[in-house]
Amino acid sequence: MRARRVLGALAVAAGGVLASSLAPALATDQSFQGYARDLRSGQLLYIESHFVKAVGTVDERRVVLYRCPQGEPFGRKELRYDREREAPDFSYLDARFGHLEGLRRVGTTLEVFDRERSGAATRTSRLAPGLGLVADAGFDEYVKAHWDELEAGETVRFPFLVPSRLDVLTFKVNKHGETEIEGAPASVIRLNLSGFFGWFLPYIEVSYRKSDRLLMRYKGLTNVWDARGDNLSAQIDFPAADRHEAEVDLEAARAEPLASGCPAGANPP
Repeated sequence: MRARRVLGALAVAAGGVLASSLAPALATDQSFQGYARDLRSGQLLYIESHFVKAVGTVDERRVVLYRCPQGEPFGRKELRYDREREAPDFSYLDARFGHLEGLRRVGTTLEVFDRERSGAATRTSRLAPGLGLVADAGFDEYVKAHWDELEAGETVRFPFLVPSRLDVLTFKVNKHGETEIEGAPASVIRLNLSGFFGWFLPYIEVSYRKSDRLLMRYKGLTNVWDARGDNLSAQIDFPAADRHEAEVDLEAARAEPLASGCPAGANPP
C-alpha cells in the first residue's frame, strides 16, 4: 500500500476544499489562491487558483486550476455539491500524465472512476449505499460538522473515498494543537489512516482559523504528482489578501487550456 495512492487521496486542501467554512446568508462567489511550497526548502512548487460559484448552497460549483510556478495550468478539478456536502461529485485531471479520477452520481448510485495515465483503461466501480461516505472536498464539510467534538479533544473516524482503490478506507482525525496564522488563532487538525497502516503512513495537518473555521494552511502529501508519479509533499498557504468575493467565470476556468508540462527548471518537474 503506497502512501501516495492512499493519503494522496486525502489531500483535501490541495484538492480544493477551501471556499468559505461558514455558509453565507446569501449565495456569493469567491476566488482565492493557494501557494504550495517544499517543506524543507520553501521553494514554490505550484499554485492553486480556486473559483467558487454560489458558496454554501445546493447550486455550489467549483473549479480549481493547478498551475506551474510561472502560471501555466497543468491540472483542473471540478466539483458539484447539490445536497451531498460531504460527498460532492468531482473530477480531477492532470494533463502532464493524463491522470484522471473522481466520483459521479449515476441515477441513485455513486460511481468512482480512476485512470492512472494516458492510454490506460479507466476503471470504475459502483459503491454500496449507506456508507456515510466522505469524498474529496467533502472532508471540509465533515470537519465543520464535527468541530465541537474535535475542539473537545475527541478522535472521530470516517469512511473516505480513495479513487485509486475504487473503494473507501477508514481515516481518523483529531485536534493536534493550536497555532497562529496571519495573526489569528488556529486549530491544527491531524488526520491519517486508521488502524494498523496508520502507524506507518505519514499524517496530514490542516489548520483552521478558530473565529470562522476557515482553512488557512495544509501540510503533508498533496494530490499533485512529481515527475516520477509520486505525490508531492508541501505546505499550502491561502493568504487572506488573495481572497475575493466577486462574480467568477467558471466557463472561462473550464476552457483554459492545460499544459502537458511545466517549463524547464520549474517544479513540479
